[in-house]
Amino acid sequence: MGFLEWSISARDSFLYLAICLSIPSALLYLAEIVTILRHKQFHNSFYALFVIRAVPDLLYLLDSFYCYRLPSLFGSVLFPLYSLFPNWMIGVLPFFLTGYTFQANNLATAFILLNRLTAIAVPLKHDKLWERILLLVAMVVFGLPICTNWPMFKMTGKLLVEANDSSPSAASSAASGVLISSFLLYEEDNSAPFINFLNHLDAVVSVLFMVICILINVFAVSAYKRQMNKLKFNQQQNTPTNLERKLFIYALATFCGHALIACLLICIYIASNALNFQMVLALCTHYPWVLDTGSVVLSSWLLLWAGDSFRRQLLHDYRIPQIRFEIRANNRVVSVKRTIEQMNGIKDHKKLRKMPTVG
Repeated sequence: MGFLEWSISARDSFLYLAICLSIPSALLYLAEIVTILRHKQFHNSFYALFVIRAVPDLLYLLDSFYCYRLPSLFGSVLFPLYSLFPNWMIGVLPFFLTGYTFQANNLATAFILLNRLTAIAVPLKHDKLWERILLLVAMVVFGLPICTNWPMFKMTGKLLVEANDSSPSAASSAASGVLISSFLLYEEDNSAPFINFLNHLDAVVSVLFMVICILINVFAVSAYKRQMNKLKFNQQQNTPTNLERKLFIYALATFCGHALIACLLICIYIASNALNFQMVLALCTHYPWVLDTGSVVLSSWLLLWAGDSFRRQLLHDYRIPQIRFEIRANNRVVSVKRTIEQMNGIKDHKKLRKMPTVG
């Protein structure tokens, strides 16, 4: 059995792996959003962009569960329910959200990198600059993908059934008594013009996204080196702090995660154009865990490392370290008291030895 055959046969295992990765990360993501919204010290441009990107990240995850994961794992149970859904729930909304959230993610990631570039290159103007353009950035992230994905509103969908012999067929075949193991949301026209358009659009957006982000990273690294040289020779104060360095590394790491998703979509597009459907199926089996790792996993967990004060505030809000800290504090108090008592006991003993005896 080759790698492609093994990947296709291990589809359900990859799906369960993705679920184990995504659910804890999504819960952490939501907790981080609540912490940012609750505390004013985190109301700055970086955390605002973090929340902006979290919206399409989480929508992307939910759409993946709705379109692919749940129908693939629990198709026999969910098919009667899905068969009652209207066209906008089978064809329009799922595929529109797939393209919309992916492109919004890319835009938000590019703006986060740009935010880190300005924080390093122009630290004195950074806050005022982003106060002016933050609303415009949000409008671009949430509005531009609507303009590029509006053709998906014309799409008509159907349920593509995978029977117990692993042969896909139309939904009508299930009514004839065929045992359903899983199903997919697909386009009614078998030539799939809208899905092909979406794949082509995502591939083009992926290439543009990686080119633009790589250029931003090159400028950011150059600006960081210049600032460090100024610190070395001129002892200037407006140089990147440890927090800025960590946030820049965070931005780079999350870019790499989204770039991994983009590369996977480019490979799927190339394989589908080459009519290598076995390769397409094998790549699609890796799509869920790649999606989760590149989006919600890296974006949520790395922020705990990058933001020390944010991590402490998050743990404090959800009462995670309270018991541990109180035990440590109590242990210190007890140990200090014992040390003082021991010292006082030694002093009293010395005083008794120095006192003259009677008789």
